[in-house]
Amino acid sequence: MKKNGSILVVDDDDAVRQLFVSCLRRDGYDLEEAATGNQGLQLALSHRPDLVLLDVRLPDISGIEVCRQIKTSPALKDVFVVLCSGEATTVEHKVDGLHTGADEYLIKPFGVNELLARVQTLMRLRNTTAALRASEEHHRRLIDILPDAVCLIHPKGELLAVNSQAVAMLGYDSTADLLHKNIYQFTPPEEHQRIKDDFMVALKEGLIRNAEYTLLKKNGEPFRVELSATVSLGIHGQSTGLLSVVRDITERKRAEQALQASEERFRQLAQHIREVFWMSNLDRSEIMYVSPAYEEIWGQTCESLHATAKNWIEAIHPDDRKRVAETLGKQCSGEYDEIYRIIRPDGTIRWIQDRAFPVRDAAGEIYRVVGIADDITKRKQAWDALGESEARKRAIMQAALDGIITIDHEGRMVEINAAAEKIFAHNRTKLMGENVLEVVPASFRAWFESGLANCFAGENGPTLGSRVEMPALRADGSKFTAEFTITRIKLAGRPMFTLYIRDITQHKRAEAELRALPQKIIKAQEAERSRIAQELHDGINQMIASVKMRLSKVDSSLPDLKPAAREILSRCDRLLVKVLEENRRIAHNLRPTDLDTLGLAAACTSFCNEMQARTNIVVQCRVTPFHPRLPPVTELHLFRIVQESVNNIEKHARAKLIKLQMQIEDGSVILKIQDDGCGFDIKNSKAGKSKGHGLGLTNMRERALSLGGTYEIKSVPNNGTTILVRVPVAEAKRGIGSKRETTGVPSAAA
Repeated sequence: MKKNGSILVVDDDDAVRQLFVSCLRRDGYDLEEAATGNQGLQLALSHRPDLVLLDVRLPDISGIEVCRQIKTSPALKDVFVVLCSGEATTVEHKVDGLHTGADEYLIKPFGVNELLARVQTLMRLRNTTAALRASEEHHRRLIDILPDAVCLIHPKGELLAVNSQAVAMLGYDSTADLLHKNIYQFTPPEEHQRIKDDFMVALKEGLIRNAEYTLLKKNGEPFRVELSATVSLGIHGQSTGLLSVVRDITERKRAEQALQASEERFRQLAQHIREVFWMSNLDRSEIMYVSPAYEEIWGQTCESLHATAKNWIEAIHPDDRKRVAETLGKQCSGEYDEIYRIIRPDGTIRWIQDRAFPVRDAAGEIYRVVGIADDITKRKQAWDALGESEARKRAIMQAALDGIITIDHEGRMVEINAAAEKIFAHNRTKLMGENVLEVVPASFRAWFESGLANCFAGENGPTLGSRVEMPALRADGSKFTAEFTITRIKLAGRPMFTLYIRDITQHKRAEAELRALPQKIIKAQEAERSRIAQELHDGINQMIASVKMRLSKVDSSLPDLKPAAREILSRCDRLLVKVLEENRRIAHNLRPTDLDTLGLAAACTSFCNEMQARTNIVVQCRVTPFHPRLPPVTELHLFRIVQESVNNIEKHARAKLIKLQMQIEDGSVILKIQDDGCGFDIKNSKAGKSKGHGLGLTNMRERALSLGGTYEIKSVPNNGTTILVRVPVAEAKRGIGSKRETTGVPSAAA
């Protein structure tokens, strides 16, 4: 156990060493001894004595060197060294010893009392120095663990000392990066003068507290700090600078701003929300706060409610007041949700939804109630209107002739009307919750499912708003043709859709009959033409010929007939010849015998020649004979198209030249008819606004379509007309009478 301290004696003279040891041990010191310099160094490092009495002259290394090594060792920084010598006694020796760090230099011989006195003095000095160093280390560590930056600032702004928090706060890497920099390097120029003024005040008054400044990090980022400082005094009481504690208040400022913003938002909310926000004690005998909306809804001032808290319940409609009062009397939790009516001073009635919530203190006891009262008059009216709307919707759903099915985003049927039950021959309860794909044939399910997956907005599958024709399934598995229209129900969340379904089986039959009607009409026309042609040939022509013969007999049997009468008979004979020729032409046009006997090419050529001879219109006809001949019905339809086209040109085009070409090209019969006439507006013709064109064009188009071909007409006013008919050879050879049916994706009409 140490008493007065520990001392290491290093001396190669055993007698001197023993004298020192015995004297110092009697005075209460712990002693270690060494006879050489190296041994002394080892003992110093291992025992760390408080004081080393070191002889200058040692056998291995000098005491001066031992002293130097002790003083440069961080582990021995609190060890005091006393150099002793009876030989190295000059001033130069003393100076050299003290320069190595020795704390004292004694000249031998010296008395025991002197030795003890000097040791005591040095031990006191060593203990004081060690305590001071420990205190400094303690304060340094204390400053380093502080959460705030601590720095010593020279009166001119130079940083004399900083802790690690200051380094981190300013974004630097080490203390050395900050030392001797000026604080004005870390502050914006606009604050320099204020900082100088504050520092002058602090140096004069000795203190500055909670001053706020803006500092700049190493990367230039600004942040707010709070600085408190006191004057640091030197040894002689002079001011050495400001010892400052700097706190980063960025988060505090944000919190303050957030709190201010929150308070401002609450104030704005309370001032501007249309609901009444109120705060009261538990039994609502005192209203502590009510928002301005109270005046608008209740029609009374907020001051009147503060003055008399019961005003609000007295404004409740008599039919609702008792119920609300009973609710308030029974509840003790401060929480309720009531709907009631109030009567405003002007006599109008408002519907109110009043909701209250308890506020508890730290002990969990309810001491306050807050609430929101909302004017739901319009909402109540909307609820009533919604009820009426729902009733009307149910009536429409049940009375609708079309099937109406509502499906969710997965295709499950959630609403079905009576017409849909009838169309699908399913019971409503069986269909509810089932997937709509159950009523779609298997061949179309993938297509319909793709449309559903894309919310009926993609390219694959049915689309919103379009009318889609496709097969559907009845309960017995039989198919029928239905027309679907899909609309989206605009609601929040996942989409829902409404399907409007119409059974168009009868409609499709009617359409088929309507499509077949033009062909029936054409067939009836041809039959009627054949009949009329036959009647003209067998009836009227025979009668005219008989009349002509009888007139000839009259002329020959009356030789004395007056010239005037004979001239009349001659003119009648010539007229009868013309009538016979006209009848033959009409009969030929109605049913050309050339078409039946010689074929399409000959019939077209004969017709064109007759047209050119009769009208003086130049007709260039180039028709390639077909071997083998086309089917009779095909030849007839193509000839009628030629006949109708050329006749239209004669009647309407005022043309001088007609070009007609017919040949087989790329597997199709190509018929092309051109004229140099006045042309016409095709749009007006299709709309029925151009007289003399619409019906003829429709007739020609139907004939081309009946052969499975196409009919195209190009015309520009004052620039002639071109008609192009293309009939596939295979179809022409079959002579089909209707368009080919197609299968695949259901038809859709936007």
